[in-house]
Amino acid sequence: MADAWQAFRLEVFGSPYLVWHEGADTAKLVAEHERRPQRAERMLLAGVAERDHVAVESLGALAALGRAPSDLVAVLRSVLPSALGTFRVRTAQVLCELTGDDGYVSEVAAVLEGFEHWGERIDAAMALPRLPMTPRSLAALHRGLLDQEYLVRYHSGDGLLSLAGRGSDIGNHPGFRRLTAEDPREWRSLADELLGAFGERTAGVYGDPARFAVELGPADHSAPHRRTARFHLAGTRLHGTDRHHVPALRNLGVHTTHPDRPASYANLRTALEALGFTGLPESVELDEARTQATLDAVTAALDFDFDVSRWRATDLLVGDRSRLAFEIGPADPDCSRLRTCTLWLDGAIATPFDNTVHVPQFANSLRHDASRRRLWQSWDFARWGPTTDQLTATLHLGGQLRYRLHSRIEGVGDREGEVWVRTGRTIAVLRETADVLTAGL
Repeated sequence: MADAWQAFRLEVFGSPYLVWHEGADTAKLVAEHERRPQRAERMLLAGVAERDHVAVESLGALAALGRAPSDLVAVLRSVLPSALGTFRVRTAQVLCELTGDDGYVSEVAAVLEGFEHWGERIDAAMALPRLPMTPRSLAALHRGLLDQEYLVRYHSGDGLLSLAGRGSDIGNHPGFRRLTAEDPREWRSLADELLGAFGERTAGVYGDPARFAVELGPADHSAPHRRTARFHLAGTRLHGTDRHHVPALRNLGVHTTHPDRPASYANLRTALEALGFTGLPESVELDEARTQATLDAVTAALDFDFDVSRWRATDLLVGDRSRLAFEIGPADPDCSRLRTCTLWLDGAIATPFDNTVHVPQFANSLRHDASRRRLWQSWDFARWGPTTDQLTATLHLGGQLRYRLHSRIEGVGDREGEVWVRTGRTIAVLRETADVLTAGL
């Protein structure tokens, strides 16, 4: 069917150069579908089998008009695990639009974060602002602003501006000069500034100050562990520290509820006293549903910003991202036993669902694996606890590392591949990562 698809593509969309330069004119496909729907659908599905993004875009256009094949979601889910580049971007984009599942946004982000052709990274940067905003999409666009290719940086900047509602052309931004500079520190300065605009996104008053409210200050995505939060109770601002440890603040709702009991002031008072507030009244009458809604909204806001911080690019890198590497986030000064540690394998993030490690356990697992590798006692690799639960890997003599990344998206199969690594360098990366994580513990 490959030749038949290419002939159909040429007939409907024109020359490959025209499609590359101008994009596929899906209006022509819609017209063809009106004339001969069965033929058009058969050819488009053949195009999907050939991993052609034009076929996916066309099916998405038909779906928007209610004309797509009934099994389109299943078909696209079946090809997503082996999809690469722009084909992966368009497949995830259409699936997100059809299902409403923002988990597919991470599939698009993965292309921007990875090492495929710069043109495909641009396609990912341009697609992300059209999809639901997630912590991963913001963090990926931030990383795109650090890309070696100028055009990837340009379109990533456009994406962040668009999502922030501050325009859509980075060329008109006062910081544009930094984007064109040769020094990567200038790129990072602009990237952090643009991402900082989203720190205000969740700032504000949650709840009713006359009853109970939490006033959140802006988030700092480069130092996420502390955040300003003021509390209002019965029309009075509570006295106590304004800047709190985010995990403790985030768990305020957890500590004030119970599966069998709704939120109550007695529990809330205990939690507020634990945060350092004093002189709280013995009794206050609160609306349980409204109080719970306030606590839930605060938790959601804190979680969103903390997740942006977890996924944003960090300076501390051990290893080579195109083969095997760890990207380590800043230590929490109040709880250094938990830390962001993103595993990179074969040019892509291999811990896409959880990149927070329990430092003592994780570092011990890395050192244990390095010792076993020296003796070749086992070929099992990356069994390092909950963070790598979705990854199965084996390291073979000669340095062939085969892996399977298990999917958590409904109906989407696992992604698998292999990469060649040097055994000695792999051991050094494991040990250095463990040493960095445990320094100061």
